[in-house]
Amino acid sequence: MKKRRRWKVWLLLLALLASFSMINGCSSSEQAAQETELTVEVAVAQNQYIARTARYSGKIRGANEAPVTAKIPGRVTQILVQPGDQVTKGQTLVVLDSTDIQAALKQAEAAEAAARAQMVSNQLQLENARINYERMQKLHEAGAIADSALEAARLQYETLQSGAVEASVAAAEAARISLQDQLNNCNLTAPISGTVGSITVSLGDIASPQSPVAYVSDTTRLQVEVQVSEADVNFIENGSKVNVYISSLSSQPFAGTVISVDRMAGPMNRKFTVRVGLDKPEPQMRPGMFAEVVLATEEAENTLCVPIEAVIARGEKSVVYTVDAENRARPIEVSTGIANDRLIQILDGLEAGTPVITKGNTLVSDGTLVRVVAGEEKA
Repeated sequence: MKKRRRWKVWLLLLALLASFSMINGCSSSEQAAQETELTVEVAVAQNQYIARTARYSGKIRGANEAPVTAKIPGRVTQILVQPGDQVTKGQTLVVLDSTDIQAALKQAEAAEAAARAQMVSNQLQLENARINYERMQKLHEAGAIADSALEAARLQYETLQSGAVEASVAAAEAARISLQDQLNNCNLTAPISGTVGSITVSLGDIASPQSPVAYVSDTTRLQVEVQVSEADVNFIENGSKVNVYISSLSSQPFAGTVISVDRMAGPMNRKFTVRVGLDKPEPQMRPGMFAEVVLATEEAENTLCVPIEAVIARGEKSVVYTVDAENRARPIEVSTGIANDRLIQILDGLEAGTPVITKGNTLVSDGTLVRVVAGEEKA
């Protein structure tokens, strides 16, 4: 009986061991069969153009923008235009108080008239003095008069010839002309034809020659001025094509061209002024509008590039992941160059036509099983 019980126990133990081995083997097989696949997207490395860009903000202004400045100080009594108005050269924009000047001008005109009347009288006296002097010369030659009488006639004639009256007329005329000019200068006119950009004074303000009261822009040619850092300015050349964004008008860029780059930085901000002309100004573009200029600071033609998201950092190295024939991720160390918000230049480590993982690459490692779901045909 005891032997039979022992055999039953041993048989039970063997059965349990066999069952455990079978369960363990099945679990291992299932785990192998259930290796996780990571879903990824890829793009193909291609040779193409790339540029590193920098964005700078500025304002639209006329390529020819002229200040309207008072030549004499004066109180503003009229403002005849508003910002945005179209004006022609010589049109009056702002009027200054001329009350005192008009009063002074009337006095000057009266003084000039009196001087001219005196000059007419003097001319009559001069003619009489000439006739008298000639008569006295004849009498003196005949011995009929003394030397002193001849000398008196000569002095009278020469005194009237001195031009003192003419000088008085000239001075009076100059004073009148000066006051007339001052009166004319009370009307501040447009120096060019164009659009009124801004008006810096209000009624009652005192306009001075040191501060413009308004600006007029020639809106047939528009430009944007931006202040560029010294790190970027050496990459910018006259004639370079750029994109200009005017958010108040459109989300699409307008074409522009670099027309000038200052050689010297501003003394206060240490930045360089770059002027970008708008290639095709549109009627809705107005001086004073904000604009953003996208400048290419570095560029390369026909160079190997991949999407910027394809390159990830592994320590101090830059790595891209490709997919081998067994659908496993494989890292490739690369050297990179120019980068922007969309692409990055590959200088070494990768060949054109190689697919690289662009989505899911931060989750994989060497040998990770992957499944490509999109992007194999993407550039």
